[in-house]
Amino acid sequence: MTPFRLNKYIGIDPGKSGGLMVIDETGRSQAYKCPEKVFDMSVLFKIAVGNTAPDNVKLLMERVWARPSNATRAAFTYGVNYGQWLGIAASHEIKMYTTLPNDWIKWIGCPKGLPVKERKHWLRDKAKELYPDLKKVTLATADAILITHYAKEEYFIGKEQKKVGEKKKKRTS
Repeated sequence: MTPFRLNKYIGIDPGKSGGLMVIDETGRSQAYKCPEKVFDMSVLFKIAVGNTAPDNVKLLMERVWARPSNATRAAFTYGVNYGQWLGIAASHEIKMYTTLPNDWIKWIGCPKGLPVKERKHWLRDKAKELYPDLKKVTLATADAILITHYAKEEYFIGKEQKKVGEKKKKRTS
């Protein structure tokens, strides 16, 4: 089967209670809660990619790290999921980019200084507003939805413009 050449955007919130969203160039979108088992994560990723060529998959995952306030077990669990997503993407020969939470949250327009619970609800409501056709926008999928939106509308646009500028610069040199 010939791979499709249209871009597909995938965003991942790698937390254990995170999710994955995919948007294709036709505007169709699907959001999923992160499966509990790595095998199921891999199957979900394969479904999300479909038969899109690896170079046409624009993959953005939230960059995570252990914080001093994290319990050891929570930090380890978060890191395991993060590493599993990295491995799954690599096994599909898809380049994964990462973004800091502050970058996409600021771009989305979330008010500063909200307590965690209020911020989570604000982000869920924003995801519902941006993607009203999605059947279930939950606290588990909201960050992935917004990361994907950021990837499509901002992050990869900047990357593409930079590539075009570098190509022009090489031609004129």
